[in-house]
Amino acid sequence: MLPPKVLRAAEATAGLFLDMDGVIVDSEPIHARAGAIAIERCRLALDLAPVSLQFKGRTDRDMFEYLVEHLTDTPPAERPLLVQRLIEEKARAFGELLEEVLLVPGVLEFLELSRRRFSALALTTSATRRDQEQIFQRFDLGRWFDAVITAEDIQRAKPDPEPYLKTAAKVGLDPSLCLVVEDSAHGIRAAKGAGCLAVGLTTAFTPAELRQAGADAVVDSFAELAELLELE
Repeated sequence: MLPPKVLRAAEATAGLFLDMDGVIVDSEPIHARAGAIAIERCRLALDLAPVSLQFKGRTDRDMFEYLVEHLTDTPPAERPLLVQRLIEEKARAFGELLEEVLLVPGVLEFLELSRRRFSALALTTSATRRDQEQIFQRFDLGRWFDAVITAEDIQRAKPDPEPYLKTAAKVGLDPSLCLVVEDSAHGIRAAKGAGCLAVGLTTAFTPAELRQAGADAVVDSFAELAELLELE
């Protein structure tokens, strides 16, 4: 059951914004493998595992810039080219592994119910436009969304509020009238920083971690969220 204050706020929302990786698609293990392939193809001796959770919800550029600067001896002048190559190799590897990506259970049913309840649905993802378009094509997701914001559309990635502020502006709604579904602490902080209502989905972080990040509510599934929102 949602706290009364949160329930009243949720009832007033007109926009629904969803993250993609870990919310709509169960893609995080595939991203990890694609990142490892990119590092191998660039002949680097790096392990993504220790930093993967730290960069959950952030962009590939953020992650690779950190790795190249702090974990390699690449000269500063050569770092931008290496980062760009890593990004491109990861995108290529992700495309090669795309058939292994699955939908998060219950998401299509939730989108169908939400389409009747909310005036605007949008995607706000730290993924590249290329990854987003491949996922949308694979699962025919474009029909559900009025707007899409990807890594190429922003200057400052989550946990900065810019991605959600841009999403709200794109659909013409005040952020306070928008409900966000996120699976990462960075995503929750971005949503709350923008002034949105934020629900954490426990596909990557624990309920305690999501609440600590500022989530107004935490759910384990889309069926639970649909019930809480009384979607029919």
